[in-house]
Amino acid sequence: MSRLHATTGMPAWTRWLGRLCLGAAIASTSAICAQAPPPIVIGQTIATSGGLAEHGRGIVLGALAHFEAVNRDGGVGGRHIELRTLDDAGDSAKATANARTLATAPEVLALFSGAEGGPCVATIQVATDLRIPQIGCAAGSPELRDPAQRYVFPVRAAHLSEFERLISTALQLGERRIGFLHAPNATGEKHLANVRKLLAARGEQLALALPLDGKTSASDLAKKIFDARVDVVFNHGSYSTIAEIFKADRKLDRQTRFMAVNSGAQQMVRLLGDDARGLVFTQVVPFPWGRAPAIVRDYRIALEKVAPKAEPSFSSLEGYINARVLTLALQRAGPRVTRESLVAAMESLHNIDLGGLSLSYGPGDRTGLTYVDTVIVKANGQFVH
Repeated sequence: MSRLHATTGMPAWTRWLGRLCLGAAIASTSAICAQAPPPIVIGQTIATSGGLAEHGRGIVLGALAHFEAVNRDGGVGGRHIELRTLDDAGDSAKATANARTLATAPEVLALFSGAEGGPCVATIQVATDLRIPQIGCAAGSPELRDPAQRYVFPVRAAHLSEFERLISTALQLGERRIGFLHAPNATGEKHLANVRKLLAARGEQLALALPLDGKTSASDLAKKIFDARVDVVFNHGSYSTIAEIFKADRKLDRQTRFMAVNSGAQQMVRLLGDDARGLVFTQVVPFPWGRAPAIVRDYRIALEKVAPKAEPSFSSLEGYINARVLTLALQRAGPRVTRESLVAAMESLHNIDLGGLSLSYGPGDRTGLTYVDTVIVKANGQFVH
């Protein structure tokens, strides 16, 4: 098992890790670290390789930026935070195995900030079985909130809120024939049902429901969208898959407007190059290149300290926000924090101002954040509100 720095594969920003007391595997651990109280160990399974690697690494970087700032100020109750990260390459089975490895280590206090619906939903069972809090999994899957589960604490808004925003945007543009791309699994079916309900509440119907079965080629999927004559299509599924469908659509006589949920927005734009212009994305974190709200300013300062050359990103900002939520709960849990006291501390975070974002949990309440924004891609690949 490797520690956080060994799995990220990001040489541009890993050099500073040697200065931290975050990982016991760091060979140059100082005498000060050795004499410090035992660290607070947080476990993480996330994609740091494979198609989701850039997104996963961004989340790790943002989390480390915050934890480094906390540790620099003495940690939590004098204890440094150690993030122990394992690579799941975006695979649900691997995420489950990693989560069990981490959760069965008695020193690991929580499972933290995985990424994408499949791995996040898969590790819910581990959290429940082994009674370990799962905090800040970066996914919008319904299972993370419905029903509320004692050990599961999503932070970002649900995909349901993003779908509502995308539908509203499409209808405002006069685009009523809406298509939805979804994963061919139980989670995807729940998303599909939610999209139908949101449209029905507005007196509309879904024009096309298209499962991403992994067997149908991108060009064939694009042709189905074309034949259905939809005005706009949005997704639940891998950003790399959506990008391939988008490219195939651009070869047809009539082009469809594409919209997308937040996951991997910057990575998808890079895959598409010039074709990305005009894409509409929802985002579940504020604009990372701005200076407001206050949590973005804090994030920019923390990121600059640990990785001066790193570009701000939606992914690393989400990792930063998740780490900040976890740290706030650790501070409330007290010096003898346990898994159960951490759950209680998380549930005490009711109507919290998280630097300009409103966060709320409680017994039976797993709301977390409700923030949803919309951004558009410009010709140069940059995002604007």
